[in-house]
Amino acid sequence: MERGRGLPERGGRIVRALACVLMMLGCATLPGCTPLVAAQTAGGNCDLSVRVRTSDEQSIEAQIQVDLLGPQGPIATVHIIGAEPAEFRVANGKTYKLTVSGTSIETTTTAYFEINPLEQSHTETVRVKVANQKPAAESIGGSQTISVSEMNIPKQAKAEMNKGLEAYAKGEMEKAAAHFEKAIAEYPRYARAYDKLGAIAMKSSDRAKARELFGKSIQADDAFLPAYVDLARMDLQDQDYAGSESLLTKALTVNPSMAEATALLATTEFANKEYDKALAEVQRVHGLPNHEQFAEVHIMAGKVLALQNRRGAAVEQFQLFLMEKPESAQGESVRKAIAELEAGQKP
Repeated sequence: MERGRGLPERGGRIVRALACVLMMLGCATLPGCTPLVAAQTAGGNCDLSVRVRTSDEQSIEAQIQVDLLGPQGPIATVHIIGAEPAEFRVANGKTYKLTVSGTSIETTTTAYFEINPLEQSHTETVRVKVANQKPAAESIGGSQTISVSEMNIPKQAKAEMNKGLEAYAKGEMEKAAAHFEKAIAEYPRYARAYDKLGAIAMKSSDRAKARELFGKSIQADDAFLPAYVDLARMDLQDQDYAGSESLLTKALTVNPSMAEATALLATTEFANKEYDKALAEVQRVHGLPNHEQFAEVHIMAGKVLALQNRRGAAVEQFQLFLMEKPESAQGESVRKAIAELEAGQKP
């Protein structure tokens, strides 16, 4: 009887743990949200905004990778295009550096800079040199956000988008929305503009409008993958697991290396109790570039494996999380779970 009563308790623990992780994953890739890998809470939190510009203050109209590093190694990675800022959530009172790379620029690594303990927001501008580029028609390996329609944006529409992104980074949402709407007026296929308007609607808790705008983004350009992920996240939050899985499967058919879509698919499958499928997706995430920013999937995997009494495999998943996010606020609870598993207890 004691064992019988223990099963619901363990089940409750796993459900609560997964629910917690699902909440944290809620803004993993939504435009305007910060990568959850950088949500470290050593003291206070600071919003770090990174601008990438050429020496003459021009933006780069190609995909750029921005890596955030601490003294112990990589922390988070964000992909941006043009004037769009790379946004991170970091712990203030610490030092960081940035590495910026892309197919059209020379890789640049900054010196370490310090986030003041009292800062709530901090902006860094990284100056880069433009490298010799291949023809624009060539595909960019691993691209998650560039689509054919984005290669043919009229100059005026692009200018409005850049102005909108600048306002968005400053928190001026009404001003940003006005520029995004002007960008759409200039170029009705501007999927990214619809997607950004959807993000603004989410910030104001207008979920119906956000869903409509994310849908319009896909209608404007069915190869613009971030909109699929944003809609899938909304379906997950609404417990429409089938809808979320369908959208993510479509995105991954176009780009199987899209780490955020794979991580969100794993999260959806965990929530839907499709544990075997979810565990397989976690393995896929771990093999993709920049997988460290989705390290929380290892916590979910570890909890499920512990519930299945697969202690060694559970410990391995928890250890992967600690390797990928050594400074995470969740580190203490994960280390405690490992100790309990190694002692033969249920975490």
